[in-house]
Amino acid sequence: MKLSRIVTTLLSGLPVTLTLLVFSFILASVIGLGIAWLSLRNNVACYSVARLYLGLVRGTPPLLMLLLAYYGLPKLFLLVGIDINDWSKLFFGIVGLSVGWSGYLSEAFRSAYLSVDKGQYEAALVVGMNSSDAFWRIIMPQTVFIALPNIENLVIGLVKATFLVYVIGLFDMYSAATDLSNQNQGVYQLGIFVVLALVYWIIVLVIEWAFRSIKKDYQYITG
Repeated sequence: MKLSRIVTTLLSGLPVTLTLLVFSFILASVIGLGIAWLSLRNNVACYSVARLYLGLVRGTPPLLMLLLAYYGLPKLFLLVGIDINDWSKLFFGIVGLSVGWSGYLSEAFRSAYLSVDKGQYEAALVVGMNSSDAFWRIIMPQTVFIALPNIENLVIGLVKATFLVYVIGLFDMYSAATDLSNQNQGVYQLGIFVVLALVYWIIVLVIEWAFRSIKKDYQYITG
């Protein structure tokens, strides 16, 4: 089998893989920030809710989270009279991955925030800066910079987890590879999956380059 055919077939599933990656990361970040905010509040109820959520999410395998989203969400929505059974499988894939990764991102945000010396915030207030400016101009830039390495690792992990959507019937790069292998009775299976591994590796290299650029620009702006 020609290499060009393998690459073309695999890349036919790339749009779904990238869509899953981008939107799952965005939604997981939003949820993660919300959970981090709850866990940092000086409120027992908020803290308890956050820890319960984190325990459930981090204790559930990503594959199972996808299945729960795909089979469970339609039943939950039906309880309030909304039928989402005909919604795109891509939606359920994004939700499943987002919930699964939100717990890890939440801890990345929380730990980064706690790593910043809060004495800087107090010093900013002393010199006349208001609390809002002190938070956004002193605390948040450092929090983001500290969190970047952990966020990078989580994004790379999310890239490798996108292939799990095959369990709900989404056609991504992994599904394209398995379909191509099955069409040829597994004769070219090793070559197909080696090429697939290389494609994932290239995506990871691009992500690593992007984060290096972000860190460099961030240091230049804040430095």
